Formats: sequence, structure tokens, C-alpha cells
Amino acid sequence: MNFSALLGKQLKDDEVVDVLETYDMTVVYEFDRSHENMDDLYWSDAKQEGFQFGFNKEQILYVIFLYISASDGFEPIDKTILNFPLYATFDDAQKSFIADGISYRQSVGDPGSSTNKWWIKGDFGQFTRHYQYKDGCLFRVTLSLKVAV
Repeated sequence: MNFSALLGKQLKDDEVVDVLETYDMTVVYEFDRSHENMDDLYWSDAKQEGFQFGFNKEQILYVIFLYISASDGFEPIDKTILNFPLYATFDDAQKSFIADGISYRQSVGDPGSSTNKWWIKGDFGQFTRHYQYKDGCLFRVTLSLKVAV
């Protein structure tokens, strides 16, 4: 599935609705209950399939969480449906980004610390792809629009 092509689409766009219906996903409205001037958001989970959509106050899909390993109540996503590379290690991702000329940012941390080689985020034009590692292993990828939420 081309998840990144869904970024920037409206909640009611046909492509988004097709995914929501295919995976029987419910959309949950999260509003500013405490009157703290927080933007309203909409969330939709496919926990058994290993992904979650986040929509901003304009109901635009701005973030997609892809669970590579089980966590937070999500099962691992079927990696065969993804149309982009997964990097088993931080070093693999970094080497690929450098070889492909992809601009990136990374976590800062001293060698041996929990923040060393924790994440790396590549810039892919309209969106970013953020690889997150735990104990040296890839466990989540986050696709995000580059515009402000």
C-alpha cells in the first residue's frame, strides 16, 4: 500500500474512505476538553493490521504510524504491503540515505546512551519518513506531512 500517497488527503477522500472501510476503522474525534487552545484531532486505528492515521483539525491526514513490531496494543504490520524500504538498523538507514542523497536528521546521543541511534528521519519532499529503533532494532516508522499541523 502506498501510505505516503494518502498523506495530505481529506478524511472523506475516496482513497482514505476505501482504507477505512477495508480495515473497518473507526474515526475518533479528540477535542480540546480542557480549553487549552489545543487543536482538535481525529484518530483512526487498525490495531490488528499495525497502523494508525492522524488527521488534523481540517480533517487532513497528516501522520501515519506503522508498527513494525508489536507495541502500544498494535500488532506488527505486514511488511509486504509497504512500498518503501525498511532498514533493520540505524546504520543501514543512514548509509542508504547518504548513498541516495536523501537529506536527514537524526537523534543526538552519546555512544552507549539510550538516545544514540534512536531515530533517523529522511526528507522525501512533501513528507518525512521517520525510522525509530529500540534496542538497536526497527520498531516503528512514522510518515508525516511537512506542513504544520
